Amino acid sequence: VGIAFVANEPRMYLARFHPDGTLHWEVLGELPTQAHGVGVQPDGTIWVAGAVRTSAGPDRWDLATWVYGPDKQAHGQDIYNDPSDDDQYRSERGHAVAVLPGGRVVVAGTREFYVDDDNPGVPRGVALVYEGKGKRIGEWTSPGDKMFRDEILAAVATDTGVALCGYAKAPLFDPDQRPQILVR
Repeated sequence: VGIAFVANEPRMYLARFHPDGTLHWEVLGELPTQAHGVGVQPDGTIWVAGAVRTSAGPDRWDLATWVYGPDKQAHGQDIYNDPSDDDQYRSERGHAVAVLPGGRVVVAGTREFYVDDDNPGVPRGVALVYEGKGKRIGEWTSPGDKMFRDEILAAVATDTGVALCGYAKAPLFDPDQRPQILVR
C-alpha cells in the first residue's frame, strides 16, 4: 500500500502478491487519494487506511477506508469527517489498520479537532471500529487528556482489543514542544 502520483496528484495504490512474490493484482485509486496503512483478515479481505482530498489550496482531507476481497472485489469505501465541520476547515487522515480477533477491524489516524476559537484545528487521535466488509460501528477521538495535541500513527491487535501508538505534544506556543511517545 502506498501513494502513486499521476500528473502530480496523489492516488491510493494497493498491490497483492502471490506467495512466490509475483504480482497478483493492483488497484490505483481515484484522484486525489492517499493510502497509509493496510491490514489483512484471515479470509484475505484487505483493509486500507488513508484519505480523500476534499479541497485544495489549502489541502483538506477526509479519512478514507477501502475494503477489498482477496479476488480484488471492491466492497466500497467509508469516508469519515468531522460532523461539525460544515465548511471543511479541518482534515482527517487514516494511518493504520488493526485486524482484531473475532473479525472486527480498527482504522486509526488523526483528525483536526475544534477546541476553541484560538485552537480551531488541534490534532487528535481517532479510531474507527468496523465489522463485516466495511460497516462502521463505532468511533473514538482522543480527549487530549495526556497532552494538548496527539496523533495516532500505528495500531496493533491485542488479546483484549487494540493498542494505539503515536505521539503527543504540548500546546503550540508552549516552550516544551518536544514530542512524547504515546501508547494507549
